[in-house]
Amino acid sequence: MTDHTEIETWAMVRAQQIVMQQGANLVVAAQRLDHRKTTANTYALRTAIMASLIEALKSPPAATMASLEA
Repeated sequence: MTDHTEIETWAMVRAQQIVMQQGANLVVAAQRLDHRKTTANTYALRTAIMASLIEALKSPPAATMASLEA
């Protein structure tokens, strides 16, 4: 990825997706004081963040943006 605007847009969209999917699960588990699910959701959130970083490094900007729009 070379264009800073594309990188920033991709990062914001991807971060929102991760928070909506993984972060919400983590919040619910924590509110319910479910230690097992909180731990599992913490690892799921970490995994999603790591996967997005790897995706950012491997994908050219156009392909990455196209996958987010689909």
